[in-house]
Amino acid sequence: MGERGGRPTRVPRRRYIVALVVVCIAGLAVLAWLNRPRDEPARATVDEAVRSFRAQDDGGHEGVGSERALGVYRYATRGSESVESPISDTTHDYDGVSTIVVSEGRCGEVERWQVLEGRWTEGESCPGPRGDRFAAATEFHEFFGFAQEDSFRCHGVAMPRPPVKRGASFSSSCRSGDSSLTNASRVIGFETVTIAGEPFQAIHIDSLGELEGEVTGTARREEWRRRSDGLLLRRSASTATDTSVGGGTHYTERYTIELLDTQPRR
Repeated sequence: MGERGGRPTRVPRRRYIVALVVVCIAGLAVLAWLNRPRDEPARATVDEAVRSFRAQDDGGHEGVGSERALGVYRYATRGSESVESPISDTTHDYDGVSTIVVSEGRCGEVERWQVLEGRWTEGESCPGPRGDRFAAATEFHEFFGFAQEDSFRCHGVAMPRPPVKRGASFSSSCRSGDSSLTNASRVIGFETVTIAGEPFQAIHIDSLGELEGEVTGTARREEWRRRSDGLLLRRSASTATDTSVGGGTHYTERYTIELLDTQPRR
């Protein structure tokens, strides 16, 4: 209240209500900002990968049905992943060094690529009559503190039996509880890839994956694998998917990795 001509001036009650509402809204906005989901991804390190490998007690022996040494391989990495959702949009940067841990699996070898503590993918292949067969795959993502792990059981060919021929095609399919993934792959040819100054003969493979079910979209991948043992020398990948969970989410990922050293760490 104020005074005018010695008499108190009353502020209309409506103004009090409006002011109170504004203060409440501002307070709620501040509270929501302070309690908003955090999205601060931590980088996965080479040392952590080595400790994880040692805990499996593989001892650096050769994998089942393969000539490549088991252990932790380091890759120069460029790229990112992004998600757009009703909650918020965010991007995780991949630039730096990521790892692939090659270890013994239940029937063959497991490759686990990890770039962030909350972003890794794992696949297991096993010897089969037509070459290495695709047995299982797992995808792990974490955004705003919420983790999602999708495990797939797979069948089909991961790599044809040698000698691999230019133009050869092969396929695989995977299924989780609510989604399916089919992969169609083709051998583009044979190229020389230089790693740490040393040239290697590589098989260049192009793959296109299609997802259906709760998650829909496509995943394209080009890989250059050492011809002698299948060691991954280089990969270029891009993924775009959509899901209706949580009001609808669009996910994209694009990255390239290249091997830094053909000698694994153990």
